[in-house]
Amino acid sequence: MLKKIAAMVLTLFFLMVYTIPLAECYDAGNPQIIWQAQKLGKSTDFNLGPNGLFYLFSGNKLVAVDAGGQKLWEATVPGGAKAGRLIFDQHGSVFYPGSAFIQEIKLNGGSGWSFAVYQGNNKDDSQLTFGPGNLLYLPLASGLYAVDTAGKYKWMMHWESDDAISTQADKGRKTLACAGTTQAVYVATGIGGKENRLVAVGGDGEILWGYWLGDIKAVNLATGSDGRLFVNTGPIKNADGTLWKVCAFDSKSDGSPLWSNSVKCNNMTEPTVSEHGLLYFRADDKLVALNQADGTEAWSNLIYKVVTAPAVDEGSKRVYLGTQDNRLLAVNQQGRLDWELTLDGKVSCRPLFGPGGIIYVTTEKGSLYKIQD
Repeated sequence: MLKKIAAMVLTLFFLMVYTIPLAECYDAGNPQIIWQAQKLGKSTDFNLGPNGLFYLFSGNKLVAVDAGGQKLWEATVPGGAKAGRLIFDQHGSVFYPGSAFIQEIKLNGGSGWSFAVYQGNNKDDSQLTFGPGNLLYLPLASGLYAVDTAGKYKWMMHWESDDAISTQADKGRKTLACAGTTQAVYVATGIGGKENRLVAVGGDGEILWGYWLGDIKAVNLATGSDGRLFVNTGPIKNADGTLWKVCAFDSKSDGSPLWSNSVKCNNMTEPTVSEHGLLYFRADDKLVALNQADGTEAWSNLIYKVVTAPAVDEGSKRVYLGTQDNRLLAVNQQGRLDWELTLDGKVSCRPLFGPGGIIYVTTEKGSLYKIQD
């Protein structure tokens, strides 16, 4: 009888051990690679679609990968243009901007509608964002174009005139950045590297406010879930050295920043907005965290050889960054390094996150990793 009881106990023990989910077997601070998909191309944008598939942009190709790391299909961008950042809707489409056009691709790889604007010899890659009225907003050298998700033109707004018919591009005009919320679409634009300004436009094409950015080379925009806009601009050289400026605008702003802060550095990544009240960015070799409420510094820490903008897992509140020597770094809430993991190449895009501490990372070697933190 005792032998039977002992056998039953051992059987139950082994059943419990082997039915524990794999993620729970990992030690904290000891990341594990679950799978690695290879030969996907050097990705410049990386997204998780509403259907659970991963979409990687590589040159002029869009690649779809399933949750198990299997490549499903590859689509070539019509016209051969390099596209900007992908935009997804919740109804089965992905939109990308090329040189003065928007192309729809269905989530199964099939081509949908396209919307193009003649811009003469201006061949700059475009940017695209969602904004008020769930419209797509395409800022070009001639103006801001609003298009619905069925590809129908709604309106356009010229940057310098009231002509709502002409699509002639302003000579030398560049779109530096754009972002959108349900209240407004924000566009940073300038001519010849000068006369740069940030413009807030409502869903009817009316300019809500403008903000002078000065003679800068770069600007990055990011929006929070509360509609707040965060902006960093630079570099600006003065007697104190080379500075970048970081500021925030309320969703009901009149064009006056809520706060402004200056950071001494030569290069700064776009800001990453967290849901726990901090704003993260890389400034040269520093990872910096500012308080979203007033722009004061929460902490900063030296982290060398980082090449990506920070990504935040809201569950663990860890910050993840990629380095030029092929490492993925995990930094805790106090700015200290928790762990690092060597991959097969530089991290090419911000990581994405899944439930239970799952991280998805792409590298310049064309790999996509699934990693358990």
